[in-house]
Amino acid sequence: MLNRTRRELGPLFVLGLLTLLAVGRPGAQSAAARQQETNREAWQKVPEIVAAMGIGPGAVVADVGAGDGFLTARLARAVGPLGRVFAVDISDRALERLRARVQQDALTNVTVTKGDANEPHLSAASLDAAVIINSYHEMVDHEAMLQQLRIALKPGGRLVIVEPISGKRLKDARAEQVDVHEIAARFVEQEAREAGFHIQTLHDPFVSRADVTEWLIVAVPNADATTQAAASPTSNDETAWTSPDLRIAFDTFKKRRVEKSIVVVDVRSEEEFIAGHIPGALWIELSDLNSHVEQLRAMRKPIVTYCS
Repeated sequence: MLNRTRRELGPLFVLGLLTLLAVGRPGAQSAAARQQETNREAWQKVPEIVAAMGIGPGAVVADVGAGDGFLTARLARAVGPLGRVFAVDISDRALERLRARVQQDALTNVTVTKGDANEPHLSAASLDAAVIINSYHEMVDHEAMLQQLRIALKPGGRLVIVEPISGKRLKDARAEQVDVHEIAARFVEQEAREAGFHIQTLHDPFVSRADVTEWLIVAVPNADATTQAAASPTSNDETAWTSPDLRIAFDTFKKRRVEKSIVVVDVRSEEEFIAGHIPGALWIELSDLNSHVEQLRAMRKPIVTYCS
């Protein structure tokens, strides 16, 4: 019968009450889960990650690939009530966990945002910093994601990326590393440069645990490409011309050229240009490049020059 009294239910009622008390309010973290996060905060050096982001009270930041909100909750404390944290993920399941965490911890300064594989959906020049922790290797369209994050950062803003790599896989190809959820710093350094960042800091290793280490990169958006192009010809510093931050990988160059997302400029002599050049390339001799800055700026695309 359904209308039995509490006395008649006896042990069944008591068992149900004890179960409710053990579970607590929906979404609440158990003591074991809290301890696990405290341990992770220590070994993953979360205070150092926050310091690398260069943020404090009132900052606006993004946790990209936020997952269960472990780092989001700590960033919310770091930026305080006047700051804002955008917790971004593309997984519906992760977004559910994020929203539960925001409600559970009363994180009133956190906005949960659904991203896409190539777009975090963050406003241009809105962020003081962004962080990707143990998620970059999962990003299939990492080129577009990096470019969108560069656009979302304020001038001088920082992108911090933390990823694991094991010693036995350090020399493997990128695809082989990603298959086991790892990636070496050298790949991400190059990809960040190609997306318009320069590498401010590299800590490798940043964390060491058994046979796996985690590295940390701080990347900062480059100044406007045409401004750099205007300044470079007047420089006699050979180091500036050969800086890796100014290079683009050949495969990326081919892809961007097909997409017509770059402007290709041949800076050789007129005779060399006439003898043979990349189809569609503009000819602007190196010595005359400075006088064409406004023309190049009006194209509103990254400029790629070549001389051989």
